[in-house]
Amino acid sequence: VPLLDLVNADGNGKVHETYLEALDSDPSQKVAVTRASRAVNPGEQVFENYAQPNYVLFTHHGFILEDNPDDCALLEGLFVHRNDPGAADVHRLRSLLRSTTPTFCIRAEESVLQLGHFLRAKYALPTNGTDGEVRQHMSNVLTERIARLTETLDIIASDDSTMARHQFMRRIVQRDLMHFQYALHHFVQGPQNDTTKG
Repeated sequence: VPLLDLVNADGNGKVHETYLEALDSDPSQKVAVTRASRAVNPGEQVFENYAQPNYVLFTHHGFILEDNPDDCALLEGLFVHRNDPGAADVHRLRSLLRSTTPTFCIRAEESVLQLGHFLRAKYALPTNGTDGEVRQHMSNVLTERIARLTETLDIIASDDSTMARHQFMRRIVQRDLMHFQYALHHFVQGPQNDTTKG
């Protein structure tokens, strides 16, 4: 929406809502309207809260927020292959999964539970109870992503570039790495956490 992109963003306050509203002068004409979620003083800067993770902000808007309460690490590229044990029972697979090529926003325990649920279906594991096998699959997925991001950080660091785009990319990779490491250590490997329930 023209001009709306001029508003700076932050992660505070109510999530912005833009909607169409009829003009008083001509009800057949509609305009996009965004209203502040609180009173704003004259001259005070107005911020917009997109309530989106940094990978979405970066992809669609070209920026990230340093302290983004909605941030997470995008986990994609997983799928159910026709040779996977879970693929043999199509009816079970369809009842358990919304998609056989899901994406996950890894941040909190719920996102790790969703990953576990997908891996249970992919590998035809029981859908309830604690299962060390699903933990191992989850650990493998997260460890592989951590290794990729660590390698990417090494490549960026070896460049010795002070270019803003390299520093920016480094921050994005570091944040994703932090989310994956946290998920692995606190939800998958933590003995007191049961992240495997269906």
